[in-house]
Amino acid sequence: MITNKHVLTLVIIGFLIYFNSLFSSFVWDDEEQILNNTLVHSITNISQFFSGSTFNTGGSGRLGGLYYKPLMSICFSIIYTFFGAVPFFFHLFQVILHISNAILIFLFFGYFFKKSLSLILAIIFLVHPINVETVSYISALQDTLFLFFGMLALNIIQREITSIVSKALLILLLIFSLLSKETGFIFLVILPFFALLFERKKFLSSIISSIAAFGFYLFLRLGVAQIYWTNTGPSPVMKTNFLERAVNAPQIILFYLKTFFFPKDLAIAQHWLVKSTDFHNFYLPLIIVSLFFAVLALWGIFLYKNNKKNFGIFVFFFIWQIAGIGLHLQIIPLDMTVAERWFYFPIIGILGIIGTIIQKFYLKGDRLPAVKIINGAVLLAIIIIFSLRTIIRNTNWQNGPSLYSHDIKISKNAFDLENNLGVEFFRVGRYGEAKIHFENSIQLAPHWWTNWNNLGVIYEKEKDFQKAEEFYQKSINNGEYFLAYENLAKLMLFHQDAETARNFCRKALKKLPSNSNLWLMLALSEYRSDNKDAALKAAKNSYQLSPNQQNSYVYQQLSKNLPLNITP
Repeated sequence: MITNKHVLTLVIIGFLIYFNSLFSSFVWDDEEQILNNTLVHSITNISQFFSGSTFNTGGSGRLGGLYYKPLMSICFSIIYTFFGAVPFFFHLFQVILHISNAILIFLFFGYFFKKSLSLILAIIFLVHPINVETVSYISALQDTLFLFFGMLALNIIQREITSIVSKALLILLLIFSLLSKETGFIFLVILPFFALLFERKKFLSSIISSIAAFGFYLFLRLGVAQIYWTNTGPSPVMKTNFLERAVNAPQIILFYLKTFFFPKDLAIAQHWLVKSTDFHNFYLPLIIVSLFFAVLALWGIFLYKNNKKNFGIFVFFFIWQIAGIGLHLQIIPLDMTVAERWFYFPIIGILGIIGTIIQKFYLKGDRLPAVKIINGAVLLAIIIIFSLRTIIRNTNWQNGPSLYSHDIKISKNAFDLENNLGVEFFRVGRYGEAKIHFENSIQLAPHWWTNWNNLGVIYEKEKDFQKAEEFYQKSINNGEYFLAYENLAKLMLFHQDAETARNFCRKALKKLPSNSNLWLMLALSEYRSDNKDAALKAAKNSYQLSPNQQNSYVYQQLSKNLPLNITP
C-alpha cells in the first residue's frame, strides 16, 4: 500500500536537491518569453496565448515562434500577475511540478513493480542530473507541464473511467499535455498502448480520448493560431536534408544513453553535426547503440520465455523509450541537435526497463542479508552521486554568465551560446570581448537575426554608423527582428535625418503596430520635421502602449507645446 511516507520522501529529497536552484536568475529565453514579453505580464491577455506562439515580437500584436504552447504562457502569466518579475517564484513552481511528476511516476510504477522498487526508480528520476535543464531552466516549463498532464492521464486510466466526467477529464488532460508542448502527442499513443496491454476494457475509451484530444488541438493550432509545422530556423540541423540528419541518429542515441549512465558533461545548446560516415562519428556509435538494443532484445526474449507478465511490462517501457527518443532523432528537424530536456520523457522508459531487471534479480537476492546490503549500498551510492551532480549543475544555472561561460567549453561552436555570452560581456561594458563572440556567432549562424543586431550595436558604439546600419538591416532581412527595427530607427533619427527616420518608422509600424519605441521614434522624427499634430498623435500612442518615464515626458511636453530635450 502506498502511504504518505513515500510521497513525503520524494518531496523532501526534491527540495533538498533543487533548493539552490530556487535562487537562480532569469536566463536565455526567459528574457523574451517572460521579462520583455508584456503580453504575459497580465492574465487578462489569456485569449492571445491561444492565437500565437510564446516569444515577444516587439509589437506585432501576437506572440511569435515556431511552436504552440499556450498553457506554458498561461502559467507564466499567472505567476507574473501575482509575483511580478521575481525568478524565485518561477523556479519554485518548476521544482514543485518536477516533484509532482516524480510522485506520479512513483504511483504509475506501482502498477507494475513493488512499492520499494517504484520508490527507488522515482527517486532516480527525481535526482538525475540529465533533468536539471528541465527543472532549473524556467523556459523549459513546457517539458515538466506536458509530462505532468500525461502522467495524470496514465494514472487515471488505471482506475475506473465509466462516468462521463472521468472520460471528459481524460480528454482534457491529454489536451492540456498537447497545449503544453507538441511532444504531448506521444501520450495519445502511449495511453491506448497501455490499455491494449494491461486494461483491454478501456482500449476503446483511450482511442476515442486520444482522437478527440488531437482533433481539438488541431483546431486550436491550425484554425485559431494558424501555426503550421515548419523547419525554418537558425539551427544548423534545420539547414540539412533528411539523409544528412539520418547520419546523426546513432550519435544522437548514444548521446542520450551516455548522458543517462554517465552524466558528466552537461550543457545546453548542442548544435554538433555528424557530417561524414567515418568510424569514430558514425560506425562506432552505431555499433555501441546496436549492442545496447541487442542486449535489451535478449533480455526481452529471456522474459518472454520465463515470465510473460514481466515481458509485457518490458515491451511497454521499451516502446516508451523508443518513441521518446525517436521523436528527437531529427526526423523532423528541431532547433538543436540534442537537448537534455528532451530526455525528460524517455528516461521513464529506461527506468521502467531497469525496473524489470531489478524486479527479477534484486528482489530475489533481497532474501539474502549480504546481497541485500550490497544491492542497497549500490543503489544508495548511485542516488547520492546523481544528487551531488545535480546540485553542482544547478550552480551553473545561477545566472547567464555562469551558465554560458561553463557550457561553451562543452558545447563548442554553439552560435546561440556565443551570442548570449557576448550579450553578458556587453552588459558589463566589455565591448571588445562582446564583439568577438558576436562575430563568432555570425560565422556559425549567418542566417540568424539576433547576432547581426547585436554586432550592429557594437559598431554603433564604435561610431561606425554605416556598418551599424548595414548589420541592423541584415538582422531585419533575416528575421524581421523587432530590436533591429528599433535600433535602426534610432540611428536614423540621431545620425541621419528626420525624414528618413520618419519614413522608416511608418514602414516598420505596419509590421509592428504595437511597438511603443517605434511610435516614440516616429513622434520625435515628426517633431523634428515640425509636424506637431502628427508628433503628438504618435507620442500618445507610444505612451498608451508603454507609460514609462521617457514616453510620459515626450507626450506631456508635446501636449503642452513645450520644447523637447532628447539625446541618443
